[in-house]
This record gives sequence, C-alpha cells and structure tokens, in this order.
Amino acid sequence: MKKYIFTESQIKKIIDNTLMEQPGTYEFDRRLAINRGSEDFLNSKKISGVDLTEKIKKYQKSIGCSETGHMMDCLDVMFNKHRKDFELWKSMIQKNKPLMDKIGDWLYGAFNIKGDPKSVY
Repeated sequence: MKKYIFTESQIKKIIDNTLMEQPGTYEFDRRLAINRGSEDFLNSKKISGVDLTEKIKKYQKSIGCSETGHMMDCLDVMFNKHRKDFELWKSMIQKNKPLMDKIGDWLYGAFNIKGDPKSVY
C-alpha cells in the first residue's frame, strides 16, 4: 500500500472538490443541466455516438471546432458562426435547470437585468 503526505491546503482542496460534486450543490446542478441540455441538443441534431463525449466530438468536428469532447470549449465558434445552434443548445440547458435557478432567471428578466449573451447557465 502506498502512503501519501498531503499539506493542509491540498486536503482542503480535495474536500472542497468532493463537496462541489454532491447532488444539490450549485456546481452539481450546473453540470447536470449542461450535460442533459447538451444530450438533448445533440439528439435533436440527430448526432449519434456511444456516449455524450463521442457525440460532442462529432458535433465539434462538423462545425470546425477542435474536438475536445466538451461543449463549453466551442462557445465562441457556436456564438459567432452557428448562432441558431447556440440558441437551441442554450434553450435545452435552460429546460434542465433546477426550479430555483429558473426562478432566478425569471427575476432577472422581470427587473430587466441583462447578462452576458454568451452565458449558457
């Protein structure tokens, strides 16, 4: 068995990262909404693959973006060159947000607060 020595800051970072990945946290909800929205978007575009990463790579190749397997890596390409796809993908993510985030979005709209147009979450 290997033994590891961690500093206090490394242990804190590990604990923080573990807590962020727990269901019910903002980061968990955000990732879940983006992944589900991406899956819905790629299904609507009729892109097939073994898993989500493979589907994303196929889509990235089709729009001329580097094939990383992460939709967030192609925000600029989608926003500037494929605006319809970007808006559809963004709407799919919005559908998968938790209720409290949807309420927050509604409040932003009610008070006419403008956010970054490239923001997907």
